[in-house]
Amino acid sequence: MKRKSIKKQPTEAQKERGREILFSLKVLMNVLFALLIFQAFLILPRPEDPELEYYSLEQIFEGNIDKLMVMLVGLILIVTYWVQINKQLGNLVRSSVFHAGVGVAQMICLMLYLYFVRFDMEFEGLIIALEMQSVFLALAGFLGVFNWVYARKHKLTSNNINDKEEKSMFFQLLPEPSAALFSLPFASISPEAWSISFLIILPFTFICNKLAK
Repeated sequence: MKRKSIKKQPTEAQKERGREILFSLKVLMNVLFALLIFQAFLILPRPEDPELEYYSLEQIFEGNIDKLMVMLVGLILIVTYWVQINKQLGNLVRSSVFHAGVGVAQMICLMLYLYFVRFDMEFEGLIIALEMQSVFLALAGFLGVFNWVYARKHKLTSNNINDKEEKSMFFQLLPEPSAALFSLPFASISPEAWSISFLIILPFTFICNKLAK
């Protein structure tokens, strides 16, 4: 008969390395999010913009209301993901190389999302730019969901958070990536339809909050 393999508990050295990785991951995440927020504000008209020589600042903003809305939506989504990721990391006691790698991949997806936001603003109504925004927002969110499941499975979570709270966190992470995935086919209809489709996040959030309870 084959003997069942017993899963080894992490050694104290492994736990210590995990805590160091978690600390480094927190620092890296916050730095990257700060850069993302900074990049989002770069979408606004700059003081050295030559158009300011011919128009007032008020006219510039009125003529770029669509860009302002894109910046605002992008900023809200980035801050939402920042809050979620920090909440996840705040409930962990350690990380692992794989867990940290998934976290970095999540950040890369958010950076690519912002890249395609800027791409969309340069080429208004470009379908591929809208589709890529949906794709990378969804990927960033679902990677976060996967990382939370991985953290629970590998006992990376704190003893101060109970099983019910851990499951509740899982459902709280679902609305944003689900809404991004839902919006994907609307990109081929029109930019307006694509933007409006994100309102599905409201019933998604309501349903996920119910499931979390």
